[in-house]
Amino acid sequence: MNVIKPKLPIVSSDSIDGRPLAIYVHGLASGAAGTTFCSLARKFKHYRWITTDFGETIENNVNLLNSLITQERPSLIVGTSMGGLTVPFADAPEVIKVVCNPALSIADCVRFKIGLGVHEYFCERIDGNPTFELTEEMCLNYEDYIAKHVPLLGKENYAIFSAHDELLGDGASNAAQQVVSTVGYNVYIDTKGVHRMTSSTIKIISKLINKNQ
Repeated sequence: MNVIKPKLPIVSSDSIDGRPLAIYVHGLASGAAGTTFCSLARKFKHYRWITTDFGETIENNVNLLNSLITQERPSLIVGTSMGGLTVPFADAPEVIKVVCNPALSIADCVRFKIGLGVHEYFCERIDGNPTFELTEEMCLNYEDYIAKHVPLLGKENYAIFSAHDELLGDGASNAAQQVVSTVGYNVYIDTKGVHRMTSSTIKIISKLINKNQ
């Protein structure tokens, strides 16, 4: 992967060429060097994929994604977990949006599953930070942002949920399905998936993307 530093620090799957562009938005505790980005770039070679380091604050992540959209003009955006929470709030009416296990229950997930305090990132980050901190104030900000903002639709809108999400929990997953369905996302269930994107999830994404070629 190549690190490019124009207006924003970006990791690109390949050299710049004429293919349509896709942006990947990773989940909490990950970074631009995460393995999911590499898997998507290998599978969907008809797109040139880019990503960057996203943080722990929804508002900052949405602003960063909006800046990337303005700068790079993608055709497709894929987000997982907290990235799947970020993508619906991005302003991209001409872009295909795909979210996987969007973490609409991120506040309770942090409080009761991940835990408050300092954590290590899963991969090396462009920003060089090895750790991050989760606080109760951040959880309150998550809840406040989600309550006050309406998800925005793209050109096409898809949400993929695992039949059993071991991180978010079945109740939170079912509630999230209702929310995204209500605002206009087409919901698909990955019967073989887990919270983190797997090959079964990628197969579903492939069918959705190919339908729009």
